[in-house]
Amino acid sequence: MVDKHLQPPLPRSEARIRVLHGDVTIDSYGWLRDWENPDVRAYLEAENSYAEQATAHLEGLKAELIAEIEGRHTCEGAPPTFQVGPFEYFERHGRGLSHPAWWRRPVTGGSAELVLDPNAIPGAEIFYSLGVFEPSDDGRYVAFSFDVIGDENFELRVRDIETGHDVWTGSRRAGMVTWTADGNTLFFTRERADRRRQRHELIRLDVNDSHSEVVFEEADERLNLRIWRSDSGAWLLLDVMDNAGAVEVWCLPADQPGVGWRRIVARDLGHHVFAEHWGDRFLFRVNDAGPYWRLVCAPIGDPSPSCWEEVIPHRAGVTLEEVHVLDQHLVVLEREGLRPRLVSHNRSGGVAATIVPDEPSCTLKVGLSAGGSYSVARHPFRSSKLVYSVSSFVTPDTFVEHDLADDRSAVLYQARVPGYDPAQYVATVVMAQAEDGVDIPISLVARRDRTTPGPVLLNVYGCYGKPRWPSFFTWPSSMTKRLSLLDRGVAFGIVHVRGGGELGRPWHEAATRDRKRITHTDLIVAVEALVRQGVATGDGIVIEGASAGGGTVLATADLRPDLFRAVLAEVPLADIIDTELDFTMPYALPEIAEYGDPHIADEYRHLRSYDPYYNLSADRPRPPTYVDAALDDSQVLYYQPARYVAQRRSFTAGRDPGLVFHMRMVGGHGGASHGPSVAEEAALRMAWILDQVRCSGN
Repeated sequence: MVDKHLQPPLPRSEARIRVLHGDVTIDSYGWLRDWENPDVRAYLEAENSYAEQATAHLEGLKAELIAEIEGRHTCEGAPPTFQVGPFEYFERHGRGLSHPAWWRRPVTGGSAELVLDPNAIPGAEIFYSLGVFEPSDDGRYVAFSFDVIGDENFELRVRDIETGHDVWTGSRRAGMVTWTADGNTLFFTRERADRRRQRHELIRLDVNDSHSEVVFEEADERLNLRIWRSDSGAWLLLDVMDNAGAVEVWCLPADQPGVGWRRIVARDLGHHVFAEHWGDRFLFRVNDAGPYWRLVCAPIGDPSPSCWEEVIPHRAGVTLEEVHVLDQHLVVLEREGLRPRLVSHNRSGGVAATIVPDEPSCTLKVGLSAGGSYSVARHPFRSSKLVYSVSSFVTPDTFVEHDLADDRSAVLYQARVPGYDPAQYVATVVMAQAEDGVDIPISLVARRDRTTPGPVLLNVYGCYGKPRWPSFFTWPSSMTKRLSLLDRGVAFGIVHVRGGGELGRPWHEAATRDRKRITHTDLIVAVEALVRQGVATGDGIVIEGASAGGGTVLATADLRPDLFRAVLAEVPLADIIDTELDFTMPYALPEIAEYGDPHIADEYRHLRSYDPYYNLSADRPRPPTYVDAALDDSQVLYYQPARYVAQRRSFTAGRDPGLVFHMRMVGGHGGASHGPSVAEEAALRMAWILDQVRCSGN
């Protein structure tokens, strides 16, 4: 327990009154926005000092957890290589180095050569994140981008692989990149120079003369650009996208980079479209017939809607998520409920193979990628063999090659985690009925020998139509860390609340704008159902969320503070109204589509009812809460969580010892990139969770 004699810092108050739609709000901590003010740094350092003291009694447990996490790091083998042109590319981790380096070798055989060593990039010893790693078709160049701060403003470079020299170093804030077939022309998207994170420009770079120019600019600040290459390699495709998908599509022949871009889907269509190319036709995954998507095709010469022919019809309850193309096979990733499946169609339209993972809830990915923030998965086009991966709470990443011609599979690689025995754990899906009769799924994992009921940690997001699936290594599952909780009797789950995209577009639209409260009430009924079904103890439930999910857990805990033992809010969006009133903030315009427009009185009132910052009060105690933030975060700016903490402290006048705030001085939105800090950050959070459920008597 926290030493109750400790006094948390109480920052000064500078009240600023705002009246909007007749409602009066007071912001006392707007001054925290001014990083140049020395009082800001002093306050954040004081919070870090208090957090260190408040968690000092957990040092022994934290050390145990760090040892356990680090003991699971070494995995045997290596994931499959991916092929581009005459080479296959792969990562190799050198002993004692922080980051794996990229290597390649000829597909026909031969010795490996170094392509890129991130350890040689200045600053990468502190923080490093890969944006893209894209070799040209002929293997002469590689375009790569990286972030060594944590602000996600990726710096793009082009390297001559034979000489090892960078021949172009011209852009920060680079996004997706795509080579044309000549190997000399590169297209990439670039973000605005301000904080809004909009990818609004498409740049054409001629590597031979280092000349670059803007060839497309999107003026609508609600939209973003996405550049990629068709599975066939024959076309470059440019999507103009909102939060739900592409509203406009342009194309360019990959072997004719000098010709003009052609628009093949106009935004006045009024629907969302994703394009692909197969033979003499374009394919379009489109939601014109319903929210679960259908697939149509059209001649390349005239792809207008009047020429569309249906390939796969719209089916209620079956979401058509992705379309992948091989020379003789069309493969779709679709999902019914939480369970995904891959369905292969041959040229005649018949179903050649159906692949259904034996998992109640999992992550299924097609192809192989470099794993960067803007990397695109790829697979050989002129082949009948499709590579896909499956990962879940209990299954470490497993890569499978399925020959669609004879419907046979072979496992290429499965990650091996030292000391991990999947037979000791069980993953299930539990349903909770919401107030309107809708079933809310909860993906759960626990040890088979766990005593029930017991403590449960629940992760939630529920925003922007983004799904959250169980996996083994990646967030939010991160099982190499969570296993330490499971082994101590804590179950872990992901609550698939409405507002997310797990059950298709209607699942998202059911909890947006004036219906956003449904996200919070779904989480509440999920918790109550787990208690009622004997999975969780009534005083042993901890909820966690990151980013918008952090705002979700803060708002839900405000609605039912009695229901939760503790709350973990990582880089939380804690001041929704203020974010949307300031159009210079990251993602302010897209967030209006999610939460509503505070300039509209009715929508403001809904926002006002759950905004975490403006619903704090002295007469409503909150559960113990762990909040963290990052100084270099470019998605949720450091002062957004800091203002929430300062405001909450001011209302309790120091009588809230369970509120712990940690400001990370290195790394960005996703935390530390490598080294001891990764395990230390995770261990501290888990030790805090275990301390909370232990204090409840579990």
